[in-house]
Amino acid sequence: MTTRPARLGWARAATGTLLLGVVCGACTATPTPPPAVPPPAPTSASASSGVPGATVAPRPSGPVTGTPIPSAPTVPAGRPGQPRGAVPAPVSSGDPDAVAAAFAGTTFTYDTAIDRSPFDAQVRSAVYATAQFATQLRRPLVQGGGAEWTALAAHHGYTTVALTPNVDDGRPPDQLRAAARSFTPAVTGHGDGGWVQLWDSQTMYVFLTRTGAQALWQVDRVSFGSAQ
Repeated sequence: MTTRPARLGWARAATGTLLLGVVCGACTATPTPPPAVPPPAPTSASASSGVPGATVAPRPSGPVTGTPIPSAPTVPAGRPGQPRGAVPAPVSSGDPDAVAAAFAGTTFTYDTAIDRSPFDAQVRSAVYATAQFATQLRRPLVQGGGAEWTALAAHHGYTTVALTPNVDDGRPPDQLRAAARSFTPAVTGHGDGGWVQLWDSQTMYVFLTRTGAQALWQVDRVSFGSAQ
């Protein structure tokens, strides 16, 4: 893994909302099937084809059969539990820094003893999200977590997360009902026999919202960029 200073791009992050189910960059969300194409209008046997003396053959009246396209299987969910790499700490929902950090840390804290994929950490992070965003976070994915997750699972491992807050002049100022934070999570895998692996870094932009001055902050959306 190569560690590089984060180069922030708030303007791009603000318009590049992450489509979730995918917090994990190695996962993909359930694909949306293409819209159905309406069949052509039926043509009578006597309709002209445009060629003298020729007619258009009638369409069959029975159902048209074909081979259905199977959908991709979704990743099965893990089981409830506390990840080994988690650092339990009270989170003040009135503090946008605390909520954003808790969301980011939870998102990348995996434990193969209880998790089947990074999707399970994504589900755990939903407790810090708005109802609408939490629904997206809990939407099942169609594949696992890529090479890093595969290596972690092979070593029966778990991850720890160290967050570096990013401060940039381009970050939007806090408002009554909106705030934004950015982190570069340093994710480290730990496994059997002292195995340790540093994961690639990426900048995480966290956008928060609340309904009023006394309301609790919740994560409304996130976006990712390379740490380069």
